[in-house]
Amino acid sequence: MSRRSNGDIPSKKVRPPQRLVIVNPSKGLNNLVSPSLIDDKEFSDLQNVEYDEGGVLRKRNGYITAGNALVAARGLGIYRTESLNQMVTIDGTGLKYRSTGNWSSATGDTFTAGNDVSFTQARLKLYVWNGVDGGAYFDGSAVTRPGTMPKAKFSVYYQNKHIASGVPGQPSRLYISNLTNASDFTVTTGGTQPQPDSTTDAENSNANVPGATVFAGTPALTEANVIDIRKNDGDKITALGVFQDVLIVFKERAIYQVTFDSSGNPTVTPITYATGCISHKSVVNVENDISFMSREGHRVLGNEPQFFTAIRTQVLSIRINPNIDTIAKTYYNRCNGIYFDNKYILAHPTGTSSGITRTFTYDRRFQAYTIWTNFNAMDMIKYIGSDNDENLYFLDNAGTQVYMRQSGTYNDNGSAIEAYIVSKAQDLKNPDVTKFWVDLRLLFRRLSGTVDLTVYSDDNLSVGSTQIGSGAARGMGMNILGTYALGKDGETTSSDNISTFVDNPVSVGLNLDSRTIKFKIYNNRVNENFVFLGMIYAYYPKSHYVFDSSRKIYL
Repeated sequence: MSRRSNGDIPSKKVRPPQRLVIVNPSKGLNNLVSPSLIDDKEFSDLQNVEYDEGGVLRKRNGYITAGNALVAARGLGIYRTESLNQMVTIDGTGLKYRSTGNWSSATGDTFTAGNDVSFTQARLKLYVWNGVDGGAYFDGSAVTRPGTMPKAKFSVYYQNKHIASGVPGQPSRLYISNLTNASDFTVTTGGTQPQPDSTTDAENSNANVPGATVFAGTPALTEANVIDIRKNDGDKITALGVFQDVLIVFKERAIYQVTFDSSGNPTVTPITYATGCISHKSVVNVENDISFMSREGHRVLGNEPQFFTAIRTQVLSIRINPNIDTIAKTYYNRCNGIYFDNKYILAHPTGTSSGITRTFTYDRRFQAYTIWTNFNAMDMIKYIGSDNDENLYFLDNAGTQVYMRQSGTYNDNGSAIEAYIVSKAQDLKNPDVTKFWVDLRLLFRRLSGTVDLTVYSDDNLSVGSTQIGSGAARGMGMNILGTYALGKDGETTSSDNISTFVDNPVSVGLNLDSRTIKFKIYNNRVNENFVFLGMIYAYYPKSHYVFDSSRKIYL
């Protein structure tokens, strides 16, 4: 009888699990389609997070108060000269300004309270518009209403011309100031001058310049002028912008470009009759393009590739259409945006409310969207303070306080920031095949405090939850997910029980059979933060013939 030594027995090879490694999940929110159909680097839900570094997600920065309380402010602007650097608002009927410390009240003329306000700086004056009172200007200490300005809603300064629009009763009209006086939009009583559309309306009466009371100047192209953009077309001018050397005129359902020759004669050229802009304050210069809001969503306007004299526009926000659809249609004009820290940030009302209740951000580096709450900005500015540091400031929806976004602060003026990320329903591009999920490894850079983790399987069924960062054992439990599996996290714990992670994975044992797996990382604690680098799925695919009998159909 032959004998065989143990050394002759072939060893049994352990088959390692298959792995899907996803790092820098930089493609942002996509809630347009099913959570199982989005890209591996997209998320089915994101709230109060922002992108950093090469495409990692972290909890957004919070904010602190700037200045003392206001009463019922509207609008936020900046007046800057060689000697002055002031932020400005209209509080009730008066203008207030501040550089540091508390707000001061300007002297001079006042305003009708409770109206949306916009600001434009031109020729060392800050112009104030509200669509109700004739235009006024601020010079650093006092407000003056000269009587030569219409009651416009907004304006831009373009090629030495101060151009205003949004005047009641003149929905298609651009008002162009005297070339040497940005405050002068009128001419002598009785004067007329031709327009591009061959009409002879002149700025010589209150009917033609609503809000004006003083008429002076000789009609000429160097004096005040008006242009009607496709008059009586049933559409109104909603916004103005400047793109390179071109004036962009937005109606709600059309966009035009306007240029002037060396003699001051205008040329109006349509860009598109297919879309327009819903809010002047949504128009923001973003690098070499213009971002704005249309009825279809967030759009960009810029040069057509390979045809640098042609201007085109396209929708960017298709992936967050469910969020775009929640914007309050009646109050489109309250949408307001800014470009800061590589992000186009747009605050907007939702449902039927006129108040700002939601914000979305578009990170231009990654073409990625996120949603912010409790960042209810009525108006936003970028302001360079006395320390020469540029920060984002915003006026809250109630008009009672201005706040400053502060890097490294993870609370909203003392309140917790409710932040979370929800992954795609990962099916590994085999939606019908059952997998045995071994574990889920989450990659963090900095985890200050704790986060709550919930794992979901098919049909969004929650199968377990735990905390990461508290120092407790990292098992998902035994009742559904199988045996405990402890996470190796490289944790260090200080005396105040705050954990810090440095580029180490956390392994969450699953031992779960399902077709899909999804997870949610959640934090709603003051002064806690996480930076999420990616995730690793370990699994064994089961046979094609392993299939839930309740889902089988026999013919």
